[in-house]
Amino acid sequence: MQKITVVIPTYRHKNRIEDLLDLIRSLTKASNLEYIHEVLVVDNGNSLDKEPKYFELFSCKKIKIIDEPRIGLNYARNTGVANASSEIIAFLDDDVVIAPAWAESIVSGHCDSDILCVGGPVIIRNQKLRYPHWFSDYFLRFLLPPSFPVASGPLRSPYFLIGANMSFKKKAFTAYGLFDPDLDRKGKNLLSNGDIEFIIRIPHGLIKYESQAVAIEKIKENRLTRYFSVRRIFWQGISDAIMVKKRGVDHFYDKKEIFFTPHFIKEWVSTSIKGNFFEAFCRLVRLFSYRYEAIVLLFKKAR
Repeated sequence: MQKITVVIPTYRHKNRIEDLLDLIRSLTKASNLEYIHEVLVVDNGNSLDKEPKYFELFSCKKIKIIDEPRIGLNYARNTGVANASSEIIAFLDDDVVIAPAWAESIVSGHCDSDILCVGGPVIIRNQKLRYPHWFSDYFLRFLLPPSFPVASGPLRSPYFLIGANMSFKKKAFTAYGLFDPDLDRKGKNLLSNGDIEFIIRIPHGLIKYESQAVAIEKIKENRLTRYFSVRRIFWQGISDAIMVKKRGVDHFYDKKEIFFTPHFIKEWVSTSIKGNFFEAFCRLVRLFSYRYEAIVLLFKKAR
């Protein structure tokens, strides 16, 4: 039976240890542990508190802590790839927990030797959250996709996988390179697309969706503010521009939202007529930051 290496990049944030321990507990349940060869916790920026009080991180022999001093989510992911000893490498965010059938489903998805990428849904943990009146699926999809396919099978548009719950055969990195450090979080900036940019290097027919490989995420309340939403969408536009420069617009998944086209105008007018003025404003923010990415990054560097 094939077994997997699980890579968990982690960086300093509020409640990180508590969230990380929740994930470790879900990984070390018997139903998942049977299919896991090792768990690599990549300490990004050497900021993980390694005091004995967090003994659960060390109590399982399969769990290893690896330091990556360079700040950046993709630096951490690449360090995980370099240290993985299994032929299947799975990536999870440090603030999710996984379902009992997660590891088995990932292994099952990779049984076909041609499949290079397998991922599953990321759903919102059952929690008592009061969403702001302006919060819609438009904003939700910048946190996680609002919907996934119902059944397992080849992944097709408009659905896509995200870095919180994705896996690859090691030979995918030999064939297509590593994650791009220019396209992901570094400290407080909100660059993104590093996961998607790597996945689109892989031909569609070699990517599979597993409906039972479920990761469950808790949305933090500070991500439900107008301030965070504007920042997130502003950086999304910059990320879009970098990705298009690297991979071309033909493979970009959100072409209709980054150009001032009749479709964009129609959507913007419709949103405004419905009274969703903050969403209409954010659509313009993304359009602007995409168009002026070079100026924005130059200004940030000068600061």
